[in-house]
Amino acid sequence: MIATLLSSLRDEMALGHKPDTAYVEHLVALVSLRVAILNRDQHPSLRHGCLSRRALGRVRAYIDAHMHSGVSLSELAGVAGMAVDSFARRFKATTGLAPYAYVIEERVRRAEMLLRETGLSIGSIAFRLGFSSQSHFTTTFRRLRGMTPRAYRVNSSPES
Repeated sequence: MIATLLSSLRDEMALGHKPDTAYVEHLVALVSLRVAILNRDQHPSLRHGCLSRRALGRVRAYIDAHMHSGVSLSELAGVAGMAVDSFARRFKATTGLAPYAYVIEERVRRAEMLLRETGLSIGSIAFRLGFSSQSHFTTTFRRLRGMTPRAYRVNSSPES
């Protein structure tokens, strides 16, 4: 698992993508968690509690307000009033996604809306949503939606 996580980071960087702070922090938290599990005698599938509705609402509002900038795992944990490792586990238990994956998914959802409803360039949308480059945005969008942002815009236009 640890090798896969680090290999993923290496592959992203080999493509010229500079990982943002939230990605690196989350990766460090995941690696630390996996190492801790390896060092414990406890069963790794113990269930962790979920975030309260109130904490989840604060975190979602924070993500929405700061989507354009680097949203770090430690900032999200602070908004929830929790330690980073506990927050990451509880967030995933609540949403089904790791915090970084959730932020990326929210950015792509917002990008879909901007692609449908505005004439902003793809580069402008990438910049507004905090992607490191238009290329990183396009790669991420294609991975999550199965098509490029341009193809999505063409397919979602009223004339298509």
